[in-house]
Amino acid sequence: MSLDFSFSEEHQKFRAHVREFARAEIAPYVKEWDEVEQLPTHGILPKMGAAGLIGITGPKSLGGGEKDYISLGIAIEELGRVDTSCAMICSVNNTMSTLIPGWGDDVVRSVFRGEKLLSIATSEDNSGSDVANLETTAAIEGDRFVINGKKIHVSLMPGADYMGVTAWVDWKDGKKPRITFIKVPSDTPGVSCEPMEEMGCRGHQLGIVHLKDVKVPVTDVLGGKGAGKEVLYARWGVSRCLSALNAIGAAQQVLDDTIAFVKKKIVYGRPIAMYQGVSFPLIEHYTKIEACRLMAYKGLWMSVAGENPKMQATMAKWSSVTAAVECIQACLQMFGAAGYLKDLPVERRLRDVMALLFTGGTINIMKIIVIQELLGKEFAALREGGGEG
Repeated sequence: MSLDFSFSEEHQKFRAHVREFARAEIAPYVKEWDEVEQLPTHGILPKMGAAGLIGITGPKSLGGGEKDYISLGIAIEELGRVDTSCAMICSVNNTMSTLIPGWGDDVVRSVFRGEKLLSIATSEDNSGSDVANLETTAAIEGDRFVINGKKIHVSLMPGADYMGVTAWVDWKDGKKPRITFIKVPSDTPGVSCEPMEEMGCRGHQLGIVHLKDVKVPVTDVLGGKGAGKEVLYARWGVSRCLSALNAIGAAQQVLDDTIAFVKKKIVYGRPIAMYQGVSFPLIEHYTKIEACRLMAYKGLWMSVAGENPKMQATMAKWSSVTAAVECIQACLQMFGAAGYLKDLPVERRLRDVMALLFTGGTINIMKIIVIQELLGKEFAALREGGGEG
């Protein structure tokens, strides 16, 4: 049989391992992290490293698991069932450490162990999905970059140990300045950070990073000279599928909890699951979530097979996150007024999953990318040179 939708026995065992870890080690603290709006405490990150949840696809020589992207997707989906923030932290550090070269073996080993955190600093006030509109510069002075600029929506800041910073660099090779991805330790002089208050996903943490005459070696380039956009695009093929599965995991857990509730909740003498006004929406959302899950895993399968997952990952991202938000919002209402209160986790799950509407590009940007691929770039209404390559 050439077409197979089943997970391998190894995949199934890994899923059980991640699910058990998430329920035992993460679930007890999720409410606390949401309330204090800080990175996970209680030694969770080293525990995630020890459990093999960071560096999943990384080489064993550096402490990685050398598993496939399907396994990585399984980990994110199962973590997403319990906590969107921890799933996002896992996604960022798995993809940044393995898909973007240049961090150095010692840094990668420490990331895999959960001892160090990586962050991605690309967005600016006038540059988000439009990567080429950034204003941060890195001037070459001798053997150093001198970086100046401001980054917003920086993952895991304050808190991350290293940032991948995009900046314009004039390589003095006769070509125009090009976007370059640069490794910047967060404790470098001239780096300052202030937290950004978030609606949800508060354990993930976002910050505004100011870079004033920040000096790092010109050798600390991630992915090659002037290859900043290319490196980002390559990572997005995987990370957008992971965002989709993070959302799917959250929605699936809320669905499971809601189904258990409506089978027991009695109104007018019978369980409310017997009313089609309740059961029909549940099966509709269940169907959409299952379809989106298949789309996301197909994108990861394409990466394993060496195919370009760009369009698949983009479709999976926008459809899955949209479906998850709609699903959780509908489920919240089935709990009645109790769903609105913080005594139940469903209101937090809704706030958390909404953060995924913006990671790796907004929903509308995802649709514009699909227009480029399906209809042609000229129909995406972008300026000359805009859009993803």
